[in-house]
Amino acid sequence: MTSPEDTGEKAAAYARGVDAGRIEQRLLGHDEHLRKINGSIDSMTQALGSLTEELRANVTLLSSNVAADRRDTTERAKIAAVRVEEAGIVESQRTVRWTTWQRWFAVVGAIVLVVNFGLGLYLAFSR
Repeated sequence: MTSPEDTGEKAAAYARGVDAGRIEQRLLGHDEHLRKINGSIDSMTQALGSLTEELRANVTLLSSNVAADRRDTTERAKIAAVRVEEAGIVESQRTVRWTTWQRWFAVVGAIVLVVNFGLGLYLAFSR
């Protein structure tokens, strides 16, 4: 039969086996947890990679738009300067400078008109 020493050894071996099973079970749980963490890290890495690419594309688009706007602004400024210059030339061509005799003629003509208007009123109301 079994001696008490064998029973103690068996109980101790049994306890060690139970402890080993618990430890193995805990390690399996930790392994599964680490797999989940690694999976989520991998998905986060992929998400960050795609966000980085999208950000690079947006920055490139913004950079090209800014460059185009700068080019358009300088072209608009050049066009505006040319048009202002052309308008100045046209305005100077339209401006008519009267000579001295033309001014005297205009003053005399205005006086004659005023006198004629006054004479017409006098004749109209004097009857």
